[in-house]
Parts: sequence; structure tokens; C-alpha cells
Amino acid sequence: MISVSQEKWLEYQKNHPDIKRYALVDGLQYERLFDEEFTYHAGLNNPLFRQFPDSEIAFAGPWLFDITHDTVLMERFLTLEKTFPAVSWVYTPQSLDALTRHFEPYINIQLESGETALLRFYDPRILHQIPDIFNQEQLTAFTQSIDEWEYWLNGQFYSVKGAQR
Repeated sequence: MISVSQEKWLEYQKNHPDIKRYALVDGLQYERLFDEEFTYHAGLNNPLFRQFPDSEIAFAGPWLFDITHDTVLMERFLTLEKTFPAVSWVYTPQSLDALTRHFEPYINIQLESGETALLRFYDPRILHQIPDIFNQEQLTAFTQSIDEWEYWLNGQFYSVKGAQR
């Protein structure tokens, strides 16, 4: 497991310079704690609610932040993580835009009934259940190109990759 601590991250990055660190954050929980909405900054973050009609509530949806070199946001996200189930950490060589495009199809899923549902995989409580929700093929596709995906839940860190937690 890759630690979210800055020291261990820098050490890890020396041996894996192609890996980037992202925070997947629930915008509504962030606003609830810090009383401010996320705003888009090219190269720093992307809302996952980018398509109409979801784009109208992008501030409240999931946001992906490139925190590879950012320690200011990191501190806020660590505080948020300990307060609400609202943050997970993704380590991958993918660019911010590529990772955003990878996650977008998983936001709205089609149920067997034909209805569309929001899959809140950005919520650690749901992310924890993903290995039980997806079959092995779906799980492999969902975590493709992700070296490590960590989250804090019930007082401890977990990691999801393929069929493993």
C-alpha cells in the first residue's frame, strides 16, 4: 500500500517517476465541511459530472484532483477523509484527463430493470463493496491502469485492485 504521507510518497515517486497521485473527492461533502464549492482549474482538477444534465450539479458531484505535487489541497483532503467518507487516493500513470474519461462511464449505470442509477464509487463505503458488486471482468476493467486505489473507512486504510481489497 502506498502511503498518503508526503515523505513516503516522495520516496515511492523516486522509484516510480511515471506514477501520479490523484484524490477522488465528493464535492458535496467538501462543501459541507469547508463551506466552499470546487471550481474547475485546467490541469489541476476535473469534475466527473461533465455531461448535461449532471454538469448543472458538478460542484456537488465527484471531482478528480491531481495532487502529485500539491500539499495544500492534500491537507484539506486528509481532514475531509477523517470527517466524512468522501476521499479516495488513486495512483496511476494516467493523465488527469485520461483518468477522468476512464471513470465517467461508471458514474451512471444501467440496472437490469432498464433504469439508470448513480454508482457512487467515489464514496469509500461503496468503493469498499465494489469487489462484491462487479464480477472479475468488470472489476479488472474498472481498475485498469490503476496501480493502487486507497481509501479510509471505519478507522483504517483499504486498497482495491482487481479482485483484491
